[in-house]
Amino acid sequence: MRPLRLEVSAFGPYKEKIVLDFTQFQNQTLFLVSGPTGAGKTTIFDAIAYALYDVASGSSREKDTFKSQFAAEETICYVDLTFEYNGKTYRVRRSPAQTGPGKSGKIINLLADVAFYHDDTVTTKARDANAEIEQLLSLNYEQFKQIVMLPQGEFKKLLESNSNEKEMIFRNIFGTEILKSFQEELKEKAKSLQSQATSAQDSLQTAYSFASGIYDDALQEVLILQDTERILVRIAELLAALEEERNAKELQLAALRLQSQSTSDTIKLLEDIAQLEVRLKVLEQEESSALEWKRQLERHEQAVKAEEKRLLCVAAVTNKDAKQEQAKQNDDLFDQLNQDSRDKKPAFEAAEVAISLIPDLREQVDAAKEQEKQLVALAKKEKELASCQKACEDATKELQKHAELLQAQKIKQEQCQQKLVTVKRAQKDAAIMQEQLSACRMNVQQSDQLHKRIVQAEKLLAEQLEKGERFLILEKAYVTVDQQFKDETLLYNRNIAGILAEQLVGGEACLVCGSTHHPAPAKKTADTLSDQERELLEKKRNQAYAEYQQATAELTGIRKQLADLFDDFAVPSETFEIYKQEQQEKRDAEIASEKAFLLEMKNIQKVLDEEDALFREQSDIEAKLQAIDQNRIALQQTLLLNETLSRDLLAEIDQDKQVLGDKNIATVQKEILQLSEKIDTCTGSYNKLKSELTELEKQLAVCLANRTTYSAQVEEATTALLDAETIYTTALDAAGLEEPFNHLILDKALCLDIQKRIRSHEDDLNVTVTRLRDQRKAAAALDPDQTIASCAEQKVLLDNATRESEEQKDQLAGDIQMLRKAAQEIAAIYKKQQQIIADYQKYRTLSDIANGTKETDYISFERYVLAIYYEEIIEAANLRFQQMTNNRYLLLRKEDKGKGAGAKGLDLDVFDHYTGQTRSVKTLSGGESFKASLALALGLSDVMQSRSGGIQIDTLFIDEGFGSLDPESLDSAIEALFSLNSSGRLVGIISHVEELKTRIPVHIEIDRTAEGSTAKIIV
Repeated sequence: MRPLRLEVSAFGPYKEKIVLDFTQFQNQTLFLVSGPTGAGKTTIFDAIAYALYDVASGSSREKDTFKSQFAAEETICYVDLTFEYNGKTYRVRRSPAQTGPGKSGKIINLLADVAFYHDDTVTTKARDANAEIEQLLSLNYEQFKQIVMLPQGEFKKLLESNSNEKEMIFRNIFGTEILKSFQEELKEKAKSLQSQATSAQDSLQTAYSFASGIYDDALQEVLILQDTERILVRIAELLAALEEERNAKELQLAALRLQSQSTSDTIKLLEDIAQLEVRLKVLEQEESSALEWKRQLERHEQAVKAEEKRLLCVAAVTNKDAKQEQAKQNDDLFDQLNQDSRDKKPAFEAAEVAISLIPDLREQVDAAKEQEKQLVALAKKEKELASCQKACEDATKELQKHAELLQAQKIKQEQCQQKLVTVKRAQKDAAIMQEQLSACRMNVQQSDQLHKRIVQAEKLLAEQLEKGERFLILEKAYVTVDQQFKDETLLYNRNIAGILAEQLVGGEACLVCGSTHHPAPAKKTADTLSDQERELLEKKRNQAYAEYQQATAELTGIRKQLADLFDDFAVPSETFEIYKQEQQEKRDAEIASEKAFLLEMKNIQKVLDEEDALFREQSDIEAKLQAIDQNRIALQQTLLLNETLSRDLLAEIDQDKQVLGDKNIATVQKEILQLSEKIDTCTGSYNKLKSELTELEKQLAVCLANRTTYSAQVEEATTALLDAETIYTTALDAAGLEEPFNHLILDKALCLDIQKRIRSHEDDLNVTVTRLRDQRKAAAALDPDQTIASCAEQKVLLDNATRESEEQKDQLAGDIQMLRKAAQEIAAIYKKQQQIIADYQKYRTLSDIANGTKETDYISFERYVLAIYYEEIIEAANLRFQQMTNNRYLLLRKEDKGKGAGAKGLDLDVFDHYTGQTRSVKTLSGGESFKASLALALGLSDVMQSRSGGIQIDTLFIDEGFGSLDPESLDSAIEALFSLNSSGRLVGIISHVEELKTRIPVHIEIDRTAEGSTAKIIV
């Protein structure tokens, strides 16, 4: 990445927009950023890092604080960087979250924004842009800081980082992610197989439980030992024995079941014979009832047939009467129709005369309708005339109103312009007032800070008083217990001889002189405390002393804080109350002034807040004036048009009235209505009478035809009645019945019930006789002594024996099933477990080798490959490091195991030719560390460009570090940097070292002013 152009605005100390065109360097690849402290030198690097990675170059700046304090709120803070990478040009523009003008011009909170221009496209989402830039450069932010941009105070991170940190940097650079993935896959595979092996062992334990319920000593013994192969052999032996025993039980059970079934059949046969004999006796007793049921049904059938013939006679009588009635009604209707026809003929003849006069009436109606049309047209013209006259009056009134509105809007316009003048004046007052308010607020803040210290002093004074009282109490307590302990100790020392004498025993050696004779042992002069009591007293004395010391320290600390505060106040403690009162009065006065300024500022702000409303009101007035003028022109045109139409309509109306005379539309319409009603009445009367006469003629013809038909039907009904009466009499005589006989007819349900009982009785009787004969024939072969009771006792014995055999067989089947399941589960799981263990051992060995173990000094496969690259980096770095240190130092990759079990292989040591010893790079001085870091960064960039095809390190930024170098080291460092000209790499340096200003011809000069910093390139 090589920067081409950097543009920043309102960024850090830069109030205005600055543009740095790096193409001005031409062939110069080493440039210096110089300027006073705090001017904004590091901000140049911050801007580049922020544009690329959305963060600052160092760790002490937050991106949301980038906006310059010198810039106005309406100024937008942004960074615009154009850079080159692999021959292509890219551009990124970023702006942090900040306050700025919205669409309406008001100051609002703006969100962070980004635009990354690449390959004729623009990425505007921060997350996507960050990912695309990181992928393009093949470096994340942390790697960028350690390789490309070395921030102030952070240039040693790459040098002193451990193997893990270097591994993360080099992995992305040299593309060893695939090796890392391979290692992780092996580790995960081994972990998964280990988990599967554990799970298989658990499953095997579960499978063992299937056989734990089998009572076999040999099996239980191998289960305890968990010898899977012996378990499977014993289960196979048990299965063979149990299968043989179960087969024997099945044969025994089949014989018992056969005997039990035979006994059950005998009991069933004897019970059936007894039941059938009882049933036969009952059916023989019901035979007489069945005969009575048959006779009742026979009389019912005869009565039903006679009733059918009687109903035929009744129907024949009803039919004859109905036909006679129809013939009579037809004759009466014929006479009535003849009379109606004769009555309507005179009226029909009069209607024919009236219908001949209708053509004359129609001509009169047409003439009247023509007059109606002319009158309607005249009325329409009169209405249009009134409308035009009304429109003229309305237009005249509206023109007067518009003149009044125009005058009112002009007055409002003048008033609005006067208010805007007032707002402009208020804006000037607000600027002055804001300065005064800022000064007042600064005074209030200073007073607040002083007030806080005064409050702190008051709290400390109160605490000093409280702690002082506690100190006196603790001091007194300590002195008391200390004196008591000293007295007891003195008393104890004086009585040591007496205490020892009390422990003497005759014949035993003395602890002091060793003699076994004790002629005159010493006596205690007074009672003393025991050892335990003296220890408790000593602990009490020590506790009191500790509390006394703590109270002393607390009181001393409070007194020191008070002394410091009174030094800040520059007043003695005796006048503190007076000083406090004076400062309180001063603070109250400043707060009152601030409130007064705020109130006045609020009043001014009210005037300022009216500005937008006044501008809107002014625009609204102008729009209304324009609308009023447009409406006035339209109204004038409308007035002229309606006046012309009114004159034309008046002339036409006068001409039409002369033609029509005094007739009006109501009279003509009434005449038309009367003529139309007369025509409709004549036509309706004629059509109605004609229709009625035609209908009467049709009905007369129908009556004549019906008269012949009805006469024949009456004769036919009389003959049918005579035939039905003859048949009915014959049927009564044949059945031997006399009227009434309806009591012999049974209800349908009762009849069906009787039939059912008869059939049921006959069927039961036949079935019972047949079954009884068959069962007796079957029982002829039985032993005469066999009874139901004796057979039942035998059946109970057989069933008990069968049940016992079945239970034994089920137990055997359950044991066999359990053993088979156990054998299947154990064999399957054992086989799977053995395969898993074999795979686990293989993958565990591969994983240990790839990920590094104690035997391989914890160097993983990936770290081994990276170490090869690292050797090249160190070799390239040493070319410059030896040059910068006059061949004293040499960087070496640390190869010893070191302490701990962490990752190894990428740590650094330094070999000192002066001492001939190797030591850690962390022991280098500040200047030596800087040279080592610079050499390592340059070596890394050389190897990256030569070995990693997609990564180019075209630029190196160094923030400070040269100040720690002595003149000789500075020369060698500058020579090493100048040697980069041959590779075309751009190197930027921030430094206060004056010698660099004369040695490096290209400068970015930063100038600091009271209104912000500026930057320019000096070639």
